[in-house]
Amino acid sequence: MLILACHGCPRMIPIDHQARRYSMSTTTKRRDRYSGSIEKRGTSWRIRYWLPLGVDGKRKQKSETFRGTKAEASSELRDRLAAIENGEHVTTSHQTVSQFLAHFMKTYAAINTSLRTQQGYRYYIHRHINHPQYGVGGLRLQDLTGQHILSLHSGMLTQGLSNRTVLNCHRVLNKALVKAVEWNALIRNPATSAKPPRPKALNMETWDSDTFRIFTESAKNSPFMPVYHLAVLTGMRRSELCGLRWDMVDLDAGYLRVTRTLQRIDGLGLVVGQPKTTRSRRTVSLGQTAIRILRTLRVEQAERRLSIGPLWHDTGYVFTNADGSPVVGDRLTKEFSKLVKVSGLPHLSFHGLRHTAASLLIAGGVHARTIADILGHSSITVTMDTYGHLMKGIQEDAINVLDSQLSGTL
Repeated sequence: MLILACHGCPRMIPIDHQARRYSMSTTTKRRDRYSGSIEKRGTSWRIRYWLPLGVDGKRKQKSETFRGTKAEASSELRDRLAAIENGEHVTTSHQTVSQFLAHFMKTYAAINTSLRTQQGYRYYIHRHINHPQYGVGGLRLQDLTGQHILSLHSGMLTQGLSNRTVLNCHRVLNKALVKAVEWNALIRNPATSAKPPRPKALNMETWDSDTFRIFTESAKNSPFMPVYHLAVLTGMRRSELCGLRWDMVDLDAGYLRVTRTLQRIDGLGLVVGQPKTTRSRRTVSLGQTAIRILRTLRVEQAERRLSIGPLWHDTGYVFTNADGSPVVGDRLTKEFSKLVKVSGLPHLSFHGLRHTAASLLIAGGVHARTIADILGHSSITVTMDTYGHLMKGIQEDAINVLDSQLSGTL
């Protein structure tokens, strides 16, 4: 029998020479934290070692069966002892990937992410990671390898899904596996060895000012025209526009505050939430056009309130349905798509109105830092990464200005 120990293993004495088993001396009360033993058991080896202290303050002995040579068994035991000593030990578990993801959603995601983000996580977990055709969810978590994750990528691509969808799915799985390592459910994250496909560059769709004017004329009778106007005039996100209340607007001072959102969450209905990031909580200045549109809208709402009396829902929202109830973002998107199609203009999504606002600001020579503040980006880096390609022409104009001023010096 082979005895391995670290940092002064207690004295060991044989108690059964025939079976060649060893035990710690009963005169030694202290159990060494990093000791273990190997015992021959027929054609296999039994590895035994002491685990770290449990939550109950007690230390338990772990026994494993190993098939291989004595040298291989010794190496396996050394790895176990080193992991314990370095705080990297992971207790063997039969928990599946699917079960761990459910735990991840109930604990970490439920506390640290928004309801909208959780909805996105659930989509990728249910639709792809746990789907039987990819074979990942049913795997034991500790058996998951980078090859399994690469097979998930390949399977999704084979189904015709885009590189970006695969990347988003990978990010969700990786986020959960990072926590698995932190919680000592895994020694290492297998997602780090599975590189997702590079997403193709997005073809950002925007309109110029003339195109938007044509749209406003074509859709002037739409009850949601004020929303579409404000989307371009402020660059606000759809959920921020839906969550805007009159007590967040000061028309006399000429600004509004973005402090809440409103969006539909599966299984919960309309949910009031917080803006996307800390910097998304912001104050947005209003131009005269936006102020005029909002003043007119407030008067129209007052007239409708008087017209329908008790049927009016006094919700306090700026953008509402005809009865005063808050407008749902999905309805705005669908109505906008229909209006664009009828107008015959180039395709643009509702979110494209926000991109249009950014592109018009860039074309007007507004500094990227100011644009980031208006749009509520978490940092100027996000602004540059998203719209940097639109600034190329402005940079060229700036260089030409500099060149013209210094041309006579050479």
